Amino acid sequence: MIWDPFEEFKAIQEEMDRLFAKTRPLLGFGNQNKSLAKTSDFFRAPISDIRETENSVVAAFELPGADKKDIELNITDDFIEVKVEKKAETEVKKKGFYSYETRAHQFYRKLPLPAEVIADKAKATYKNGMLRIEIPKKKQALKKKRIEIE
Repeated sequence: MIWDPFEEFKAIQEEMDRLFAKTRPLLGFGNQNKSLAKTSDFFRAPISDIRETENSVVAAFELPGADKKDIELNITDDFIEVKVEKKAETEVKKKGFYSYETRAHQFYRKLPLPAEVIADKAKATYKNGMLRIEIPKKKQALKKKRIEIE
C-alpha cells in the first residue's frame, strides 16, 4: 500500500471538525442537541482581510446576503470580531398544500489586530456585501533611544 499524505490530511480535518463540533454549544452556536454535527452546519468564517497602514488598521469582511441590521461588530484593543445571524422564513399556502421553511445563515470571525488601536474611533461601512472597518492606530511611543553617557 502506498502512503498518501492527503489521506492523513483528510483524517486530521475530520478529527478537527469533530472537536470543534463539541465546542459549538459552549460558544453559543448552533443547536445544543447536535453536538457531533459538522462545523459548517453552524456558521461559516467569512473571507476576510486585515492590514496595517501607516496611520490605521483596515479590515474587510465578505458577508454575502447579510443585512446591515444583522451584523454585530465588536472591537477591543486586541481583536476585531464580526458576527452575523440572518434568518429567513418562507411560507407557501396553496389549496391542499402547505409549506413552512426556516433557514439561518451565520458568519463569525475574530481576528487579532496587528497594532495598538483606538477602538472607539473606528469607522465601519457596509456596501454590496462588503464590510470595511478602519481603526486609527495609537501613536507609538519611542521604543528605543540611545542615551549618551556623560
